[in-house]
Amino acid sequence: MRKGLLFTLIITSVLLVLSACGGNDSAAEDQDNSDETTDKPEVGLAETALDDVITKKDNKEAFYVLIYDTQEDYVNNTKLLEAYDKALKDGDMKAYHININGLDNENKQTVDTLSEEYSTRTSGHNPFEDGGMAVVHDGQINSAYAYQGTAWNLNTIIGETNTENNTFLDDDLYNDVKQEIQYNIDYINEQEIDLTY
Repeated sequence: MRKGLLFTLIITSVLLVLSACGGNDSAAEDQDNSDETTDKPEVGLAETALDDVITKKDNKEAFYVLIYDTQEDYVNNTKLLEAYDKALKDGDMKAYHININGLDNENKQTVDTLSEEYSTRTSGHNPFEDGGMAVVHDGQINSAYAYQGTAWNLNTIIGETNTENNTFLDDDLYNDVKQEIQYNIDYINEQEIDLTY
């Protein structure tokens, strides 16, 4: 009987050691897989939160972000996100997007602060007030429109497009979306900015 008990304890110990080793390998594989899926968008447009944009900015990451301030039903009616997503995918590009319209008071104050900081550095197009695509790099948020010396008031255009029952997939507006993306490409190329994703 002692031999049977001893044999059972040895087998149980061996099985525990083997299962522990297998668990470590699996955990290591899971860790390797999680490294591949860090918070990097796929090609196209990916939603993000204001806190994430600020964290990435503060970490001096470089990326595109589409900023707009409008009602969600206007976004849906005008196919705003679909147009940007399509144009970005056509160019094999990645960008985040954030609607600052529905933010709580604390986040609205953060946006106001960012907008004021932006306005003290640059005149012209302000992505927080006017909407549009921006380039985040070197701890700053910059507008390619301000750099190009042109203007684009995306927030106003969204409202007009919704009222006129048009969409951003219509040829004229879609061409404007593609031009905005091109301005941002030109900006990062001329400034020699390496995107972090």
